[in-house]
Amino acid sequence: MSRPWPDFRPGPLGAVKAWWRRRVPKSAEDFTFVPPASSHQQEFETPLPSAVYGLDFQLKFTVVWRLDLTTGLRHNSPRSAAIHHVLQRAKEISGKAMLVHHAALQVQLGDELATERQVPGTHVWARAEQVKITTNDDDLEMARKHIELLRNSTFKLAERDIERAEIRYLRDEVLTDVGTATIWWLQRNGYQVEEAVKLSGHLAELVKISQLEPAKHWAESLVNSVERALPELEDRHRKDLRQHLAKALSVYGGSRVAAEFADQIGLPAGEQHTNGHV
Repeated sequence: MSRPWPDFRPGPLGAVKAWWRRRVPKSAEDFTFVPPASSHQQEFETPLPSAVYGLDFQLKFTVVWRLDLTTGLRHNSPRSAAIHHVLQRAKEISGKAMLVHHAALQVQLGDELATERQVPGTHVWARAEQVKITTNDDDLEMARKHIELLRNSTFKLAERDIERAEIRYLRDEVLTDVGTATIWWLQRNGYQVEEAVKLSGHLAELVKISQLEPAKHWAESLVNSVERALPELEDRHRKDLRQHLAKALSVYGGSRVAAEFADQIGLPAGEQHTNGHV
């Protein structure tokens, strides 16, 4: 039986043409351009500052960077941007580390710098591999000496603070009158009453002498006045207070005045401008 309408089915050649039209886009607008991945790397070596000025670590690493063209940002020197960014990240960490801690620093930098981050304001993403930290033997020895000096200075300052606290205690609380001085002596000498009576004259002389106002250097007077104004100040904060005073004197009076102040009150050399930070 014949069909009531014409047969428009394509022949074999027409079927191939239709398949081809479905496979190939008709215009360039049908294409989506995907930029190829771009990755680069380069070894770099440079000194890296430590917590002590003039003593540097030696840093060697391989910087790996790629370009993300989809950000719409650009940088004229992606390699320099990548290296600079990695170095800045490394300095933020190394600037708080002592040279003797180079082994731990290498592990920390290897961990931190392995994370890929975008360089701010650019289309560059950067990270570091094969991070290696080394130190110069002479610098390492100087770092050990520096630590020893800091340790000795800390101990000496603590001893001076103890001596000053003991002197203030004797002057302000014990040798204020004969009665208080006598009780203090009895407590420390097994309550030998007869001996205390015999020593009463000597204790009275000590009370009289301790209450005399000695000629003080202006630096000591300044510190004593401030500490009297802060009676609840804890001993562990006294050093911070003196360093703040030294810094203020340095700003308004110059380095000579600050150095004189530091010498009189026992601040270690070089700490009068640091606010307590090494």
